[in-house]
Amino acid sequence: MSAAVTFCDALLHAHGSLARKLDDELGTHHGLALQDFWLLRLLASAPQGLPVAALARPLGKAPSAVVRQLLPLEKTGLVQRMPGGGSGGKQVLLCASGRILAGEAAVTADAICAQALRGQPAAALDTAHALLQVLGTSPALEV
Repeated sequence: MSAAVTFCDALLHAHGSLARKLDDELGTHHGLALQDFWLLRLLASAPQGLPVAALARPLGKAPSAVVRQLLPLEKTGLVQRMPGGGSGGKQVLLCASGRILAGEAAVTADAICAQALRGQPAAALDTAHALLQVLGTSPALEV
């Protein structure tokens, strides 16, 4: 097996372990699924909101799947869709209650991630972060 496949295999295993833990803790403490937390977190970083299409790639979903994910979040008052996302799309905005929930859930996620990475040198984390950013934005992974 190539080094690239071995790395990606380890990455997927680590992702699965981390996702299970985060999903469990976020659900238990905040009533929030991991995928919804990531969506709220993306919106929290964009005060003017984001078009649905801009949420699709970072969430690893098709735009239509993002719209389906948004529906219950809209009904519970965490997000709002407004006209103006460009190309006839909608702009998604984080509501005040969504911002509060995202902030509270971020504290939980931070504690879990910090515990999982405890003892790792900062330089190793910086290198891994840079590598993951390259992988996450690679044109080779466009669909």
